[in-house]
Amino acid sequence: MKATLTIILALVANMMSAQMLTRDNEALDTLCQTKFTAVYQYTINTSDAEGKPVTDSIRLALQVGDGVWKTWAYERYLFQQQREGEMGEDQMPFLRNEALMHIATTTVGYPEGKTTAIESIPPLQYAVTEDMEKPTWKMAEGSDSVCGYLCQKANGEFRGKKWSVLYAEDIPTAAGPWKLQGLPGLITYAADDEGIHSFKLIGIYQETAPITHSSGSVVMKFVINERRMKKTVIPYEKATREQMLKQKNNVFGNRMYLTDPMFYMTGPKEINYVTTTGETKYQFVGGLFVPDKPHKYQPLELK
Repeated sequence: MKATLTIILALVANMMSAQMLTRDNEALDTLCQTKFTAVYQYTINTSDAEGKPVTDSIRLALQVGDGVWKTWAYERYLFQQQREGEMGEDQMPFLRNEALMHIATTTVGYPEGKTTAIESIPPLQYAVTEDMEKPTWKMAEGSDSVCGYLCQKANGEFRGKKWSVLYAEDIPTAAGPWKLQGLPGLITYAADDEGIHSFKLIGIYQETAPITHSSGSVVMKFVINERRMKKTVIPYEKATREQMLKQKNNVFGNRMYLTDPMFYMTGPKEINYVTTTGETKYQFVGGLFVPDKPHKYQPLELK
């Protein structure tokens, strides 16, 4: 039996509308409806400031529609779909992992023929729109099974990194996690040849839900006196992919980032600190989480 991730979703009415509002009156443009949603475990093998190896991991949701698919942090996806409650202190570990791994929200096929990524370099978030580009794939010998699906093998190259992937022809879509796409079936597993990045399908289920795009940058601010996270929306900064690639390498790739993750910021900083257990520290700048003990930056794109 094919593995299915069982999730109770509080689906909303009028899913086919062009725009929807969240509890906080955040306007979201509906791009299309999903055919299914796949959930992946995304893992990065990296190191800490002392050079000791560490493994960071987080779940990602891949919403697949007709010609449009969106990869983003699974907890953010669930929060939007359930549309109830607010992110509070129990979401702090997720926010920390999201920041450590520099998770972007990536929508392939929006606008048509383009890919739009929402990237974060605290205290700002950026909307990066680029031409849609597919990896160069070559079919490989052999097969394997992921989540009960028989998968074929392929090798590819994309923006300076080589990838080995599995894809399931029984799931008819060209989609895959992040910007990996273009095979005759859902990409169920992908790993780069350096053993740094990997995406593994852990569940798939049918649903009818909107694939959305926000008109502004959604950030979480911790309200100290209420001891909870509160959502606010600020305008996106615009950047090209080349500009963002250079800026991320200059900031996150700088050796100073590991010991002082705010080394590049100038002027007053809007910082809130929250200590939960032991010596674990949580800090936010401009509403965006900044890890106090970053890990070595491992870019997904080298060029």
